[in-house]
Amino acid sequence: MNAAAAPIRVLVVEDSLSQRALLVQLLMASGSFLVVGVAENGRQAVKETLRLRPDVIAMDIHLPVMDGFEATREIMQRCPTPIVLISSSAGEQKSIEALSAGALTVIRKPGGRHVDPADSKTFLDTLRIMAGVRVVTRFAPRVRPAPTLTQAGPASSREVRDRAHILAIAASTGGPAAVQNILVGLGAQFPLPILLVQHIARDFVPALQDWLQRTTPLIVRIATAGERLMPGCVYLPPDGHHLLTTRRDVVGVRPAYAEERYCPSADLLFQSVARVYGARAIGVVLTGMGDDGARGLRELYDRGAMTIAQDEATCVVYGMPRSAVEIGAVVEVTPLDDIASHILALVT
Repeated sequence: MNAAAAPIRVLVVEDSLSQRALLVQLLMASGSFLVVGVAENGRQAVKETLRLRPDVIAMDIHLPVMDGFEATREIMQRCPTPIVLISSSAGEQKSIEALSAGALTVIRKPGGRHVDPADSKTFLDTLRIMAGVRVVTRFAPRVRPAPTLTQAGPASSREVRDRAHILAIAASTGGPAAVQNILVGLGAQFPLPILLVQHIARDFVPALQDWLQRTTPLIVRIATAGERLMPGCVYLPPDGHHLLTTRRDVVGVRPAYAEERYCPSADLLFQSVARVYGARAIGVVLTGMGDDGARGLRELYDRGAMTIAQDEATCVVYGMPRSAVEIGAVVEVTPLDDIASHILALVT
């Protein structure tokens, strides 16, 4: 760490005394962080956030009095702060719900019976990165009816030479809530298969699939290599795999290689869709850190496909969309709430 840099101020929220001590020790030993406070339940976490105004919060999802989901929701309404959820339960459902309430990401909790140094490194690296994310007040979502295909907004000014046959979406930080918004907006009668890449911690894909299935009108599946793509169905890659399309109307998955930066990869998804579908595809890149998806979206663009990026004002992190815009891969830059209507306009 730069000697002149101020330490990152962290609030640790964990009800287990031994686990809390381990987290505090990890943070203080790194030299990059200052633990400004601890809390043992969600209600106390809200109170300490308002009092201490930390740079970032490391919070367990399972808490007494008020759980991590409710605490996240209240913090994001009263004192927006970057929140990193830590969970010892693989695929904890409440963690996914807390992401929709405004938490930035969920990672495995360091420690436990089998200490994995990789989990400790991920914990420190994630807090360091997320402390720099600018978050905004998150109010309870408005209930709005899903539009039908006849309620679509105006189509893009770019000529759509052929009717789209597939929709590919990629997202990272802040993505679950953004993806949910779009899927609800597309409605139950959406006529295309949807391939979805969401960067998320390992073992959490089944929980994401279950949450999207319960909160959107579409069928959400974890893809199996070689299965036929069905209209109105959302496909997620299995843990540790990339999502592809290998030929028309067929889904593909492949294991990730150790040297690959992202898993699942938005670039690989978009590139495969570009090669199989060409202009008869729609590609959408949503909120997220890094540049994954930019090159793949450019390949879609070059083949005449419609490409859409979420605008900066509605992104939690304007990283992936910015990278795509900067290399000329995007036809439309669109606020989140308008993306579904723009897609519907292209398929009617």
